Amino acid sequence: MKTFKFKFIALLVIAVSVVTACSLDGDENESYCFTQYYAAAQNVTGSDSTAVGVPITLNVSFQTMTSCETFNSFNEDTTFPKKVAVLLDKTGCQCNEVTTMVTKPYTFQAAAAGTYELRFITATEASPIVRTIVVTQP
Repeated sequence: MKTFKFKFIALLVIAVSVVTACSLDGDENESYCFTQYYAAAQNVTGSDSTAVGVPITLNVSFQTMTSCETFNSFNEDTTFPKKVAVLLDKTGCQCNEVTTMVTKPYTFQAAAAGTYELRFITATEASPIVRTIVVTQP
């Protein structure tokens, strides 16, 4: 009985692998077109002060260049001054060139009082958008 279960599971795994590897629309490369890369921040707005433990939201604007690009997340350093970068996913091989301005919320929260510097990466790494956040005791 155990041999039968093992063979059944092995056959099921192989069948699922074959089905997911095949393309129904005839474009064999479409499922392999996926990349991730960073977009340049173009504008950052929001508060420049908060209290310890109270999150603030900064609105980060950036451009997508094709219809296949979507926002993934913000990648950031763990040390200060903290570098913050916009990570995009590009899924699909046949994308229309469409320039779109997108704004996403970035949340910052500090566990201790102090002055924190956030550097949002732009097209030129030497010129980030710098936001200084003052965090006070509640």
